[in-house]
Amino acid sequence: MKIDLLDNGCLKILLTEEDLRDYNLSFEDLDYNNENTRTALHHILDTARREIGFDLSVSLVIEAIPVDGGCLLLLTPTGGKRHVRMKRVVGPYIFELDDVDTVLHLAKSVGGNTPPMFGSSLYRFDKRYRLIIYPGAPLSREMGNLFHEFGRPAGEGDIAAAYTAEHGESIAVGDALGQLSAAMNRNQSGRIGH
Repeated sequence: MKIDLLDNGCLKILLTEEDLRDYNLSFEDLDYNNENTRTALHHILDTARREIGFDLSVSLVIEAIPVDGGCLLLLTPTGGKRHVRMKRVVGPYIFELDDVDTVLHLAKSVGGNTPPMFGSSLYRFDKRYRLIIYPGAPLSREMGNLFHEFGRPAGEGDIAAAYTAEHGESIAVGDALGQLSAAMNRNQSGRIGH
């Protein structure tokens, strides 16, 4: 389990397939009306409180996004009395990119502007790359145009994402675009200082 507190106060939690198994959950079974889901979420939230001081007294919207057998949870504080609402979001989109330069140009173009509800995973797929985008909402026209500028649609939905994950070589899972962008920024800062 990986827990990140975002600048906007949202909490991003990446649960691997193994994490879900440990909680006896699957993405399809996530439902806050289910006792097992509630118990698991209370444990996860307690871990977030202990590790990073996340405030559990606020009202939350929890969005669950499937990610490579696991899932990404985005917790958004909404203020008001303690209330939790959970929803599963739209399925993943897969884009094929020709080479590593194209992947890096896309990551640079997206930069730190990836909406916090996005998850992304990158795979080497034959001699090309496949990027799985896990949006928390339908892609905006601007984001859709950006992904289409650098890549070609190569599928949509959980089955297409599972196929890519099974047959591709994993490079970065969960926040691939964010990781690439951060690495390029660190590299750029290192060059400027020398």
